[in-house]
Formats: sequence, structure tokens, C-alpha cells
Amino acid sequence: MRKPGENEKGVSAKSTQDAGAKTEPGSQANKRIEQAADATVRLLAKDVAIHGKNVRYEPQPHKNTVGYWTDAKDWVSWDFKINQPGTFKVELTQACGKGSGGSEYLVTIDDQALRDIVPDTGSFTNFINRTIGQVKLAKPGNYTVSVKPIKKPGQAVMDLRAITLTPVTETR
Repeated sequence: MRKPGENEKGVSAKSTQDAGAKTEPGSQANKRIEQAADATVRLLAKDVAIHGKNVRYEPQPHKNTVGYWTDAKDWVSWDFKINQPGTFKVELTQACGKGSGGSEYLVTIDDQALRDIVPDTGSFTNFINRTIGQVKLAKPGNYTVSVKPIKKPGQAVMDLRAITLTPVTETR
């Protein structure tokens, strides 16, 4: 019989969080997102892997986001598979409460990192889409994208609903 707060393996969520392991709920450690037929990769908050103490998936319909990101040591990731390699635009769907903008963070995929600063959107439920750069994924295979704060001057890093990788059409 499990004790309160323990998972099916008898490990408490608190102990996995303290160890920096992927935590529950919202942890999808074994879920790999497949690239869509149009070559887009959509990484949703509900599929996130959590690394840390406070950050978590918020399932409420008006949120549906990675939130409670109040500790700059916490970070998140998604595993995905590319079948159609190429250059991809990286777009985040994010929100940030009034007075909490200004957090600096890195989005890392493979050996590429994009550095960005979170804008204040006026509310943690006022989501906007922002393109933060491009990455080149040259070959098919499995990848991980991670989002790690560098500094957090406000109440929270951000609320993050999705990351979308969209193929860039090269013009000739």
C-alpha cells in the first residue's frame, strides 16, 4: 500500500523534485512528440517534462500552461522526433503577469541555443505568440528541447503554453 504523496514505485514526488528529476504531474518522461505531416512540431504544455520544485503543468482550460515558474533553477523539456529535417522557426506561446516581465532564458535544441527575454503581457492568462529565432535540425532523429531560465527579476519566469517548430521555406 502506498503512503500519501508516493507514486506507484513508492517514491514521493517531493524526493524526486529535490533530486532535480522529472516530476509529476505533467511529467512525460517517456513521451516523444512526433513531427506532423506538414513537418511542424507542436510541443504542448500538457506533454512537458518538469525539472525542479515549483514549476508545474496547470491543466485548467483558461491556463493549459507550464506555470508556477517561481524558481529560476527550475526548467522544462520536451522530447520529439524529426522525420523531415531542415531549418525551423521557433515560436513560443507565452504569458507574463504585470510587473514580472524581463526574465532571461535559453531555449536549447541539440547544440543550438536561443536566448530571449520574456515580455510583460499584462497577465499570466494573456498569451501571445513570439518567434525567438531559428534552428537547423540537419538529420532525422530524436531531439530534446529545453527551456532554462538565466535570471528572473519578477514574480515568475513566464507561463508557457506551447513551443512550435515550423519549417522555414527557403527562397531562391
